[in-house]
Amino acid sequence: MTVYPNGTVVIETLGDMLDDGYRFNVWCLKCKRGGLLPVQPFVDKLGRDHELYVADHIKCSKCGGKNIELRLQAPGPKP
Repeated sequence: MTVYPNGTVVIETLGDMLDDGYRFNVWCLKCKRGGLLPVQPFVDKLGRDHELYVADHIKCSKCGGKNIELRLQAPGPKP
């Protein structure tokens, strides 16, 4: 992760996402089902240094569709 002086944060790898508590927010465009996925399984399969593009590794668990919209879900506020 890179943090610039103006406060901009750049997440570049799966390892960055994992370390900072991010998750994947996924949405199946075929059956309109969505949810949050943890990053750890992707790190286990692809490695910490893998780029954030993982859509080719995801399919809908309901319909099997691969037309998936994928977004990064930032961690919630810390108590």
